[in-house]
Amino acid sequence: MYGLNLIAALVFIGGLIAYLGDKIGMKIGRKRLSLFGLRPKHTSIIITILTGVIIAGASMATLTFVSQDVRTALFHMREIKDALTTSEALYQSTKEQLLTVEDELYAQEQQAAELAIQTQELAQEYEALSQKLHQAIVQRDEAEQEMNDAKEALVGITENYEAAKQQYQEAVADLGRAKGELNSTRTELNNAIAQLSREEKRYDNMRQINERLDQRIKELQETEEQMRDQMALLSEEYESYIHRQEQVIAEATRRLQEIQHGDFAFQSGEILLSTIIDGGESIDRTRAEVLAFLRQVEIIALERGVIIDGTTSAVQVESEEHFNYVLETLAGQKEKFVVRAVSISNTLVGAPVIVRVATYPNKLIYRKDEVVGSITIETKNPSDIERALLGLLQTVSITGLNYGMVTKMDGSVGDVSVDEFLNAIAAVRSHQGSVKVSAVAEHNIWTAIGPLKVKLVTEPESESGS
Repeated sequence: MYGLNLIAALVFIGGLIAYLGDKIGMKIGRKRLSLFGLRPKHTSIIITILTGVIIAGASMATLTFVSQDVRTALFHMREIKDALTTSEALYQSTKEQLLTVEDELYAQEQQAAELAIQTQELAQEYEALSQKLHQAIVQRDEAEQEMNDAKEALVGITENYEAAKQQYQEAVADLGRAKGELNSTRTELNNAIAQLSREEKRYDNMRQINERLDQRIKELQETEEQMRDQMALLSEEYESYIHRQEQVIAEATRRLQEIQHGDFAFQSGEILLSTIIDGGESIDRTRAEVLAFLRQVEIIALERGVIIDGTTSAVQVESEEHFNYVLETLAGQKEKFVVRAVSISNTLVGAPVIVRVATYPNKLIYRKDEVVGSITIETKNPSDIERALLGLLQTVSITGLNYGMVTKMDGSVGDVSVDEFLNAIAAVRSHQGSVKVSAVAEHNIWTAIGPLKVKLVTEPESESGS
């Protein structure tokens, strides 16, 4: 309804102005008036032209005053294009991050499956050790029974020995009284001595058996104690292993949830800031310049919500060795360097950002009028043409970034004027068939001297291919 009212107002204003212009032209024609010494016919033509200009101007003024969209299209085209470029880049980065998170989730699921298999194997080992312990206990009980039987036999042998010893003593006493009967009783005495010897030998054998049984029981008891200690140690290790794995799974789950639901302050590979540093200075001076650069990076990180717990610092350098290598590189060559601070991983809000300090020596990458990149456009749809040209400019910007060019505050390196962009769209639409659009360097382009300013040159594809 709002659009119909606006169209009706424009039609009414245009008609009214045309009517007034026609009346004025007719009146001037009838009176044959002259402006600036011109003939009445030419004066009427000028009035008609002015009327058309007034109609167009009034229409534009009305649209601009009434429609916020028209004002945005007229005065904020550059911001809209920049926002579109940034949104597309963010979409691609977010898509890559989603793929990375899915890969990590799959790897963690594989790890959880492996942990389950290991847990089952430990449970089987625990069951086998339990069976061995039960067998050892049964063997110990049997050995104790054998020892008890041996002790009972030893008691009987001891009683027989004492009885034989008593008989021997009685025989010795009788021997003093019965020397005369020595010959008759010698055989009995020899038999008694032989029996005593056999009993002593049997006693010694039983004592040795008893000692071996005691040693065997002691060994079994030591084995039982060792197995109990081993079972206790295995139980502790098993419980500790399960606890560690549960902690690993919980930490991985927590980290995954943070990645899935957290807000990223920086993406992996994102350039936080870049600057120019003159090489060939002393190590101390170079260190001071690099640290000053990192303080600027820290300000940007703090504005994004990055921080290290318990401190006000927000940036960590990847490693001390790499930092020293950067200082040696800058101090070792007397030329300009592009120095970048690049995030080496995705960083959540509230977590520290780890950066790699990268250096690029100043060098000529494009000469004036050299083609930086080109595309072929076959459509005549303005939105499709604009999208294709923005893609070309994004490719040019990525190329400059890969060469190590110093970036602007918004992280880009390419630059083309709005007029150049609009003229390129109009040129593509004016040509018949396919059109080749080339981004050409406006001047010599160095890595440490930005931006990568280009102009857009269009030509029919048939001519460019001939």
